[in-house]
Amino acid sequence: MNDVTDGAQTTLLPIATAARVRAVVGMLLRRHPGRMTAVAALFLTASALGIVMPTCLGRIVDAVSTDAGGPTIAAWVTGAGAGAIGAALVMLWANRVLISLVQDVLASLREDVFASAMRLPVSAVDDGESADLLSRVTGDVDAVAEAGGDVAPTLLSAGFAIGVSLIALTALDPWLALAGIASAPLYLLGTRAFLRRSRVVFREVRVREAARSQAVLEAVEGLETLTAFNEQEHALERVQQRAEASIRMQVEGVRLTNRLFRWINGGELVGLAAILAAGFLLQADGAITVGMVTTAALVFHRLFDPVGQLIFGLDDIQRAAIGLARLVGVIDLAPTATGAAERADAGRADAARRAPAGIDLQDVDFHYPTTGRGIRNVTLRVEPGTTAALVGTSGSGKSTLARVIAGHHAPTAGRIQLPPDASAPYYLSQELHHFRGSVADNLRLVAPEASDVELVAALRAVGADWAVEAVTVEDEAGAGAGAARHPSSDSAPLDEGRIQQLAVARAFLADPAVVILDEATADVGLHHRDAVEAAITVLRRDRTAVLIAHRLQQAATAEQIIVFADGEAAEHGTHDELLASDGLYRRFWLAQPDLAQPDIAPTDSASSDHRPPTEETETP
Repeated sequence: MNDVTDGAQTTLLPIATAARVRAVVGMLLRRHPGRMTAVAALFLTASALGIVMPTCLGRIVDAVSTDAGGPTIAAWVTGAGAGAIGAALVMLWANRVLISLVQDVLASLREDVFASAMRLPVSAVDDGESADLLSRVTGDVDAVAEAGGDVAPTLLSAGFAIGVSLIALTALDPWLALAGIASAPLYLLGTRAFLRRSRVVFREVRVREAARSQAVLEAVEGLETLTAFNEQEHALERVQQRAEASIRMQVEGVRLTNRLFRWINGGELVGLAAILAAGFLLQADGAITVGMVTTAALVFHRLFDPVGQLIFGLDDIQRAAIGLARLVGVIDLAPTATGAAERADAGRADAARRAPAGIDLQDVDFHYPTTGRGIRNVTLRVEPGTTAALVGTSGSGKSTLARVIAGHHAPTAGRIQLPPDASAPYYLSQELHHFRGSVADNLRLVAPEASDVELVAALRAVGADWAVEAVTVEDEAGAGAGAARHPSSDSAPLDEGRIQQLAVARAFLADPAVVILDEATADVGLHHRDAVEAAITVLRRDRTAVLIAHRLQQAATAEQIIVFADGEAAEHGTHDELLASDGLYRRFWLAQPDLAQPDIAPTDSASSDHRPPTEETETP
């Protein structure tokens, strides 16, 4: 026998360091040197034009106080208006260039993250508990996109405005600049307190939001199983608990922001009061005019919004920084494309005609690192060419065991054994996947060199005769442009039943020795369920199968049934043996009103002679 996996600990995806994030962002920005220079120049120009209006207003005050006359005042009014219009137009231009730059950088980042995620092992993509990768490519991407598209223009504008305003205050009088800086300690203390706590809070918000997402996904995807075992209330309670934990942490984030508000308002009060006091003393001493004091006060008041935007933008910057660190962690974790190609070649090398293979599990344990849930002390033998059905309530461990057997997770203890010449188990889940392209393109994902004869044989074997004409029409049309497409090709969407029939045909074409069926009909509507179940019956014939059943009628067709509870195999036997005993399986069976008969025999809806030719068959 061949030892497939030994105990190993699964971990969450890594989070990149701040230095690594800066390096990646710098690399992405350096691809656009021209636009980076243009953005800096435009924002600097817009900030400089923003000083024109308070300067002109100060001159108007001096003109009025010295009776300079209407034409002089009108000239300064015109200057103020021109400065405001010029600043607005240049700022609009700067924002357009910046947003274009940010969107291109984000597009490159998303492409890198997606390409890396596609090269990750299944255990990293779906650890079954934390939805870590899901939260990264949804919530973290959204946070980074929001910061880049909305916050970046605001913060860059605020940064340039603050710098230019300090230069303007210094040009009026250095004492006025020093008076304005008196507000800095309040800003710094408030910001420091906010940053010290907010990084922990916002990171925890992401973690708890990921846990909530996973609970919702489990409740939605496992609806039929939960209903069958009357576990709806338990699932809803779990969703509620995780949602409340997420909300509590978000409320803590709001409290942090409110405390920052008080520090900012205090800084504004202190700074403006200091400038007016310094201006009064300087004007009394004859060093500056009343108009210059007015200009200084207006310039400082003009900083209220930029400073507030800069500090409050730290909230979004914090989330974006954490999101970037998590996204860069995905990029760094992915193996090289060469390594992925080598694994694909190795998988194709296993495509030789398979023989039925048995499965041996000895004291297998596995625990998700995020929750500690999992399976323990599972010992099981599945004879070659037979089916073992796993049943139980949601969270009992049946799907976890299936993923461990499939190789998605390494057991933390124990041993799984397959014959040394067996290919990797083929895993077919309840998730529906119809890839872009034709029916033939979808099937050839597992066997790129398969002939049309092999494709048609696989489709007919699983009862997907509706797709046969599509394959033959595609073959006749060839690759020429303008050829008419069959309705079953990629030009028309397929319903969930036909998508899953194609998935079963794909598995049939791969011709694995061991197939894992994880609630493969759970997302298929009642109208198509019989056809898909008939296809799965054909797929199971003469193969070793592990069937996770959300309907006990499916479990009844298996040679052995294992009932899971709290991560352990609570019962084990045939359908008749388990019905005869007063245990969980019998109670589950009797709890389903549509099960009138105590026994259901396996039904075959397609001939065992329908098997694709083997000369060119490949397995993923």
